[in-house]
Amino acid sequence: MAMRNLELKNFTVFNDITLHAGSGVNVIIGDNGTGKTHLMKILYAALLNGEAYLELNPNLPDKDHLLNLNSTGQEDINFILDNFFGIHPKDIDTEEDFDLTIAVSKISTPIFIPAKEMLSMTKMRFIYDTYSNDFPIDYTLIDIIKKAQALKPNNPPVLAKEIAPILENIIDGTVFMKDDGTFWVRKHNNMEIPFNMESEGFRKLGLLWQLIMNESIKEGTVLLWDEPEANFNPKLTPVIVDILFSLARQGVQVFLATHDYTFAKYFEIRRKEDDCLQFHSLYKTDDGVKVETGDNFKDLDENVILSSLDKLMDEVISGNMGD
Repeated sequence: MAMRNLELKNFTVFNDITLHAGSGVNVIIGDNGTGKTHLMKILYAALLNGEAYLELNPNLPDKDHLLNLNSTGQEDINFILDNFFGIHPKDIDTEEDFDLTIAVSKISTPIFIPAKEMLSMTKMRFIYDTYSNDFPIDYTLIDIIKKAQALKPNNPPVLAKEIAPILENIIDGTVFMKDDGTFWVRKHNNMEIPFNMESEGFRKLGLLWQLIMNESIKEGTVLLWDEPEANFNPKLTPVIVDILFSLARQGVQVFLATHDYTFAKYFEIRRKEDDCLQFHSLYKTDDGVKVETGDNFKDLDENVILSSLDKLMDEVISGNMGD
């Protein structure tokens, strides 16, 4: 069900890094340029390849697996480099240098939610299908549209029982898709509003509702979400944290990247006794980016968010003294 370890060598800012993940919620922090998004994208790509590998080998025993991205073939690596990162294969000697291995307790279905909300731009899928050979387009932006456009089952999923009403209350309605593939919101007063007319924060929550309701997010999913707190009013922060913990308690492994102190700290505050929560801090060294992992946000030695907060408090105190 869960990804346990990731070993990555000689890729972008990572010379040699090992990340030990928790089975529940994993919060990734770090300065700009430390590869938070890159780390989640490459994990996503590896899990996608692992899922395809399992489909081709359905009789594999359901046990621990070691997935090495290089073993899937140079064509797959080239696709990932070009479509996920905009790196042309000719610019990197992947056969000699690049190496990625992940250990998973079961090959799981991944889903990557980018920082940019995409359901208001469904025509991007047509552009990608038509022109992707001529214009490089980040595949994760297209893939989330495809996942959201999957059909819903006739009956609401079990996973949605607790979470869906909370999201519907916030966005004041439900999401539906028209025949042309565009998304709309049907408000509780039955008014129908195009998705792009909603606030971006509500669109992000509408996307989450849609992915849960069509079972793109279900038990066994690995959810990777880049800066989920962006565009949210701060009063929604504890609600989003509770929803992500609820998903984790129902068998979804969560990875998220954030720069926000309040968002990261709320996970520490709202966790329950049996919740699995890990913080991963990426930081730069002379030997590339490294990672520090801990159970508590406040205990991380390499914590750029707390350092920034300390500097702010110093300026506030200095300013008050100057008055």
